[in-house]
Amino acid sequence: MSLQDDATAALDWATGREQELTAELATAQQMRRLVEAKMAELQHPKCENRRAQEREVPDQFVALRISALDRELVEVRRVRCLAEQTLNPQEG
Repeated sequence: MSLQDDATAALDWATGREQELTAELATAQQMRRLVEAKMAELQHPKCENRRAQEREVPDQFVALRISALDRELVEVRRVRCLAEQTLNPQEG
């Protein structure tokens, strides 16, 4: 395989993965809104202990998921950029 072939394969992979990550990130953000809405329902003082217990796990999970997706998206975009630069070197 040539460098051009490698760059083309990397670009194809990065483009597809970026789309997948963008969709996953949108879903994770929807989950965060769901958790926030559910916690808003539990604002009654009698629900304080329940609210604290129910909020901890979903909040942590969603926050970690969003963070991981953001980091991976940054790296995938770097791969895509490198592949694009390899396929389309700037002149001059």
